Amino acid sequence: MNRTIPRLAVAAALLLAAQNVLAASAVEEAQTLVNQGHLDAALSKLDKQLKTAPQDAEARFMRGLVLTRLNRTEEAIKAFADITRDYPQLPEPYNNLAVLYAQQGDYEKARDALEAALATHPSYATAHENLGDIYAALAGAAYNRALMLDQGNQTVRNKLSFVNKLSENANTPRATPSVAVTPAPPPVAAIAPEAPAISPAPSVASDEVDPGTTADVREAVNNWAKAWSSKDSDAYLAAYSSEFRPEGGISRATWEAQRRDRIARPKRIRVGVVNPRASGLGDGRVRLIFKQEYESDSFSDTVTKVLELRNEGGWKILREYTR
Repeated sequence: MNRTIPRLAVAAALLLAAQNVLAASAVEEAQTLVNQGHLDAALSKLDKQLKTAPQDAEARFMRGLVLTRLNRTEEAIKAFADITRDYPQLPEPYNNLAVLYAQQGDYEKARDALEAALATHPSYATAHENLGDIYAALAGAAYNRALMLDQGNQTVRNKLSFVNKLSENANTPRATPSVAVTPAPPPVAAIAPEAPAISPAPSVASDEVDPGTTADVREAVNNWAKAWSSKDSDAYLAAYSSEFRPEGGISRATWEAQRRDRIARPKRIRVGVVNPRASGLGDGRVRLIFKQEYESDSFSDTVTKVLELRNEGGWKILREYTR
């Protein structure tokens, strides 16, 4: 009887467990530094962890919290927005995005972020409470505008007074102080690639890609971006290989449902692929690195996107993550 595969599986499981312990240790050490007021040291500790495990969701979340404490708001917003894209099943990053947007007075973005959190976890009490505070702020702003246009309108003045009293008694929108990501354990007889890829090792580039292949890969990615921009979910999802595994350990079916919702929700989407660079990874795979410019009617950002593709009668996405 061949016991090679089970032994490989056990070794892979032990390795994954060791990686998770190290990741947890780094986050715990960073939390201790934060509690001691050593924010810069905590940030350095987290950055070091993320160099070896760029998809460590807990470390990324803690990093966003530290950036917030350092008043580096734009960097914190980017950190939490990146997590929502890579781990859309987690409601906490959406909530903290909403808090940061509210601090900037951008209540529309705050509302959209909280609604996204509740679409993921309808029972998330903190997000419900924060959403109520945001709606109160939006109502106050609307009544203020109405009163400026019609200062003699006593009904509007009474409504504004009521909302102001409500706001005085309301708490400032609350951030989530931590997030725990517990990946499902790998099956006993599974080889390492079947395990959830929480902390993936970077692929090593090999030979340069010939111009013809580079052109074909770029065309495939441009078509992917066009499908996304035109809100064509079927064409967008068709760009992914049947062997594509979402980051974060969620199932393919859950990921597809989330992507369809995220594409359908905005009224308008524009996705740009800027300065794509291709490199070979061996086994017929190609990595394309580019600047992704995303803009919708309620959100916009720019990130460095990495796609790994393979020719399957057409170039298909095997892996997707941000840097």
